[in-house]
Amino acid sequence: MTDMVDMSIRWRGDGDNVKVAGEFNNWEPQDLNKQEDGSWVVKLSLAPGKYMYKFVVGGEWVVNQDMPTVSDEQGNSNNQIEVEDGETSGDSDSWEKVSIPEGNAGEVVGGANGGGMQKIAVVERVFSLGSNFDDTLEVLKENSGNIMEEKAFTDIYYDTADFELLRKGLWLRNRVGVEEAWQLRAIVDQELKTLDDLDDVTNRLEAELGEKGVFEDIVKGKLQEMTRVRGKVSKWTVGAIEIEVRKEGEIETALVRVVGDIVASLKDLESSAEKLKLVSFNVPSLAAKLTGPA
Repeated sequence: MTDMVDMSIRWRGDGDNVKVAGEFNNWEPQDLNKQEDGSWVVKLSLAPGKYMYKFVVGGEWVVNQDMPTVSDEQGNSNNQIEVEDGETSGDSDSWEKVSIPEGNAGEVVGGANGGGMQKIAVVERVFSLGSNFDDTLEVLKENSGNIMEEKAFTDIYYDTADFELLRKGLWLRNRVGVEEAWQLRAIVDQELKTLDDLDDVTNRLEAELGEKGVFEDIVKGKLQEMTRVRGKVSKWTVGAIEIEVRKEGEIETALVRVVGDIVASLKDLESSAEKLKLVSFNVPSLAAKLTGPA
């Protein structure tokens, strides 16, 4: 199955009622959303490949001459973006991730007179909450946050009867209640790493437990349910910033995601964290909560 790449197309020039039309939407003009900074943006999820497109500003179809252009079979001039494989957004337990998509993937920026192409980064950082889950949601509301999604789930943790995985610093989790999703976690060099692909999880379990076979047989034959933890995720936007507030048992964190010029994005991330009363993510503290008393 082809992995989709999350990206944005942004218009920073003058004009009202800005749209974009291209091969990714069958050339049907699609609205861009006006931001507080006056720009217009639409978020897309595209398969890797090349796509021709045009901006539609005030009803006029516009080709940005300062961005890549190509001619179609009829000789019409269009802008073109190339979406390449690359890590962008997603659910990550690493405390920070900075992704600069290759080529033109990530964000395409246009202006009234061409506008130019900017190299765009996706910056994500995990913070601890300054207070608690519910208080953080109230702070988001006070800062004109818009809730996008909220869901509850139950995490079921598995291990051997003698806690062989835990003694190796590993946690096997099955998340149920929304969609079933297995995940294997480990703390490596003070950073929480995760495996989400079931084949990768199976290979790691085979190596750690010395048990060969399909995933279901390994779980049934070697592991047992150790504990259940209730949790929830609340996804918000504050301006152009995306925030996921997470509660997993006693662990409460916030993933903040910013897209833009890397220097400006890092500044926005820091200022947003301060405004929302978030604090630096503490990996040793997280490890203590996961492992419990010695």
